[in-house]
Amino acid sequence: MKCLRYVTLLLLLISFGTVFAQSDYVELGSRQYDLLTRLELKLRTDSVLNFSSVKPFERKTITDRLYYIQALAAAGKIHLSKVDKYNLNIVLKDNFDWRPGMGDTTIPLKNLFTSSIRKNPAYIGVKRGDFSAYISPLLDLELGHDNNLNHPLFMNRRGFYLRGTLSKGIGYYSYFTTNQERDPFYVQQYAQKYQAVPGAGYYKNYQTDGFDYFDARGGIMFKAGKKIDFQFAYDKVFIGNGIRSLILSDGSNDMLFLKINTRFWKFQYYNLFAQLVSSYQRGPDYLRPQKYMTMHYLDFQATKWLNIGLFEDVMFGRSSGFDLNYLNPIIFYRSVEQQLGSPDKVTLGGNIKANVFKNTQLYSQIIINEFVMKEVLHYKNGYYANKQALQLGFKSIDVFGVKNLDVQGEVNLIRPFVYSHYDSVGSFTHYNQPLAHPLGANLREFLGVIKYQPVNRLQLTAKAMYIEQGLDSAGYNFGANPFEFYTSNRISDYGFHIGSGLLAKTAMVSTTVTYELIPNLFFDVTGTIRKYKVVNQPDFTSNIIMLGMRWNMGRRTFDF
Repeated sequence: MKCLRYVTLLLLLISFGTVFAQSDYVELGSRQYDLLTRLELKLRTDSVLNFSSVKPFERKTITDRLYYIQALAAAGKIHLSKVDKYNLNIVLKDNFDWRPGMGDTTIPLKNLFTSSIRKNPAYIGVKRGDFSAYISPLLDLELGHDNNLNHPLFMNRRGFYLRGTLSKGIGYYSYFTTNQERDPFYVQQYAQKYQAVPGAGYYKNYQTDGFDYFDARGGIMFKAGKKIDFQFAYDKVFIGNGIRSLILSDGSNDMLFLKINTRFWKFQYYNLFAQLVSSYQRGPDYLRPQKYMTMHYLDFQATKWLNIGLFEDVMFGRSSGFDLNYLNPIIFYRSVEQQLGSPDKVTLGGNIKANVFKNTQLYSQIIINEFVMKEVLHYKNGYYANKQALQLGFKSIDVFGVKNLDVQGEVNLIRPFVYSHYDSVGSFTHYNQPLAHPLGANLREFLGVIKYQPVNRLQLTAKAMYIEQGLDSAGYNFGANPFEFYTSNRISDYGFHIGSGLLAKTAMVSTTVTYELIPNLFFDVTGTIRKYKVVNQPDFTSNIIMLGMRWNMGRRTFDF
C-alpha cells in the first residue's frame, strides 16, 4: 500500500493550488437517500440526480441541487407533497453548512439542550473563514425478543459524527461509534459460520452470545481542478440502484480506499483503489493477510432518462504490496492481468437505470466473471465457469396516486462460483464477508419493499424476501460460499445451475413503524418473521420484535 500513500501525497500537493469547495459525503443509510430517490423520479431528467449509482453522495453537490429544486417548487414548476417539503426542509437543515451565503458562526454546546432542538438537527460547531468543524451525537438503543433465544436482544450504539473543511478545497469527516449488540439467532449463526459480524470488522465476544466492536470511519476529500474529486478514506462504497448490489455493496466491513471521480460531458468516471483483508481465522492478534482491489466505473448519461454504467474490477494479492501495473486509471485491467500470467480475479459488468415512465424507474445489473462462448451457447449443460449474475428491479413512487406511497421490487439471479477464485486472495470478499450479496452466490432472490409516509413524522415500512440457494452437500462444493476455492471439492465441470446442491429456502417479512419525535430522533417498532428450510431438515422459524430509539443514525438491519 506504500504506492497509494505516495500517490495520495502527490495528489494532495497538486490540490493545494485549487480553490473549489469540497465537502464530506452523506453517510450511507441516511434518510436523505429516500428523498433523493423520490426527487430523481419526480424530475426524471435531472442532470445531477440521475448520476446516482455510486454512493455515498457528496454533500455540497446534493445540497446545491436541493436548493435548486426547492426554488422550482416555490415557482410552481414541480409539485412536492407536504411530506416531501417537510423532508426537504429537514435535509437542508442537516446540510446547513452548505447553505448559500453561510458566514462565520458558532453553534454552542447548549444548542443540544435548548428548545431549538425541537426544530433543528442537533449539532455543535464553528466556522471561521474556510475552516469549519461540526459535530453531532450518534445514539441507537434497541431492545427486543427472538423466540429462539433465552436472553433479550439488544443494540447499544453511541458515538459522534464530525465533519468540516480545512480550507476551501479540502474537506474531512470522522464517524465513530462503540457498539454492543445481541443479534437474532440466525445472525449469530452467520457470525459463527464466517467468523464475522455483518457489516463490522474486528470484534470481541460480549457476555455469552453478543458482540462488542468499534465502527471507526473517516476520510479526507480534495479537488484537483473543477472536474476531478479525490477521496482518501476508510469507509464503505455502494454501486448500484437496487436493494442489493451485485457489483460492490456496503454490507461488509469498512475498507481503506482512494476514490477518484472525474466529470466530463455526459460522463462520470470513477477509479477505486482499495486495500482489503483476506480470509483469516480468529484467534490471537496478528497482522491480518492483505489483498487489493482496483476498479473503474464509467457512468454515461445516454439520454435524459437513461443512465448506463460499465465497470471492471480486479482482485489480487502480492507479497510485495500493491502491484503498480494496476495503478493506471484508464487501462483495460484484463489485458494487464493476462500480461502478468492471469493470476488474479477480473470481473466485468454493467449497470443500467432508466426513468422510463412518470414516477417509475427500471434498473438492472449484469456481472460477468468468466465467459466461454461455446458453453454459454449450451447453457443448460451447467458449465461451472459460466460465472454470471443478473439483477432486475423497479422503483415507483406515489403508487395508485397515493402521495408518498413508494414501492420497490427486485430479482437477483447469481450462478454458482461467481465470487469464488482458486485462492482466498482472489475471492470477492473482505474481512471474512462477501463484498456483494451477503449470502454469496448460487441463489435466486425476490425482494419487495413498501414505504408509506402519510404524515410528516410517521413512516411505515414493509419488506418481503424469498431466497432459494444451493448449499454445499456431502462435502462437495456447489459454488455458494465465496470463500471455498472453485477448484476444491467440485463434483464435476458440468451440472451446475442456480440451486444446485442442498437446496435452502428463506422467506422473511418485516414491518416497521417509525415516528420522528424531533428532527432526526426516531422511535422504531419492528416485527419480523423468518422461515428457513433446508431439504430433509426441520423448518426453522424466527419471530422477532424490536423496539428502539435512534438519534442521527440509520437503522441497522439484517435482511438475509
